[in-house]
Amino acid sequence: MRIEDIANIGVIGAGGAGFPTHVKLASHPDTLIMNAAECEPLLHKDMEILHHYSDEVLDGFRTAMTITGAIHGIIGIKEKHTDLIRTLKQKLSGNIRLHTIGDFYPAGDEMILVYLTTGRVVQPGELPVSVGCLVQNVETLYNIARNVPVVEKFVSVAGAVESPATVKVPVGISYAEILSKFNIRTRRYKVRLDGLMMGRLEEDLNQVVTKRSGAIIVLPHDHHCVTMYQRFATAHDTDRIAKASCDQCSYCTEFCPRYLLGHPVRPEIAMRNRMFTREGNPFVDLGSDFCCECNLCTLYACPEGLDPKGATIIEKKILAEQNLKWEGLPVTVHPMAEYRKVPSKKLIQRLDVQRFKDEGPLLAMAFRPDRVRIPLSQHIGSPAKPVVKKGDPVKKFDLIGEAGTGISTNIHASIDGTIKEITGHEIVIQRN
Repeated sequence: MRIEDIANIGVIGAGGAGFPTHVKLASHPDTLIMNAAECEPLLHKDMEILHHYSDEVLDGFRTAMTITGAIHGIIGIKEKHTDLIRTLKQKLSGNIRLHTIGDFYPAGDEMILVYLTTGRVVQPGELPVSVGCLVQNVETLYNIARNVPVVEKFVSVAGAVESPATVKVPVGISYAEILSKFNIRTRRYKVRLDGLMMGRLEEDLNQVVTKRSGAIIVLPHDHHCVTMYQRFATAHDTDRIAKASCDQCSYCTEFCPRYLLGHPVRPEIAMRNRMFTREGNPFVDLGSDFCCECNLCTLYACPEGLDPKGATIIEKKILAEQNLKWEGLPVTVHPMAEYRKVPSKKLIQRLDVQRFKDEGPLLAMAFRPDRVRIPLSQHIGSPAKPVVKKGDPVKKFDLIGEAGTGISTNIHASIDGTIKEITGHEIVIQRN
């Protein structure tokens, strides 16, 4: 398989980042790392893919190693998955090895994963390839191995549902249609998409699944993980509450995984800057640019329920607008890094989701939507450009959008049907 083949079938980072995979595989690391450290609470899709399709995932891993020329392969997986680890070990040979890690959050951040599996520290502002590493998600490797256009997505459905599950659905199906297959156990609910920590609250369930989607988490309307996000719905809310309440305890920084890696991320300084900034005269900390937005500071560390992550995002926007960059000496890992990891069980308790079943078996549910809406932009970079017109018949896997200029990727039909509509942001296909 060639890198051009991966570009043609439209593979992107399926772990949520959405970076076009063919662009990423054009680099030449010495080590390829499989990110099997799924750590968002209640999510199980990657482990289910590995459990049911380990041969395909490993084939995709070997293909990616061949394309990049990597001489070492590492599978980073949590040590709690004992049965899966035993299965994988029986299938490994040569230059691929398993590296087990503890059950803490956010082990899946690629900067953290590189350090955990190789001991190498990616410097602030650099990519893993700068230290000879490249990280790929489990589902991304599965899609490489399949070698067909990516038109389906594995999604975890969790939270306040009777039977949590992982399902495979066509790209472009609405979240409402997926949820219609599940028995929701609360009368009034809200939906968190793609993760309790790094996802988003979504009011419009007519929004559709993309190649980047990962989870649908149903929560009671008054749940902690709903009210916290509603409380800080806007930058103004974050700013106003920080000015009134932050007492500079610094817990947000002391638990920050990037700070513990040595990066100059200081959420408490971002909060302090909110306190002293006046209109037209912003205070900013250059280190905020390296926040990975894992949300640990806001949803776990802060004892007052404030929003340090939101403060760093405000600063990141200011830094981008003013083209300000941090420059510093090479960083080293904090001496307390090993002792400040946040156990997943503690995080689940803090988020008040221990009441929900922490499982998600892969179920063969039938999803046959009458229509799908395929976004032209499902990835980092420029949108795809339509290569079909209204009224055209299409088959599943047909190319309907060609990669745009620069970083971009192809999109394909996820069902058989007719092109019903083409807008500036999506292509609608009606099933025949």
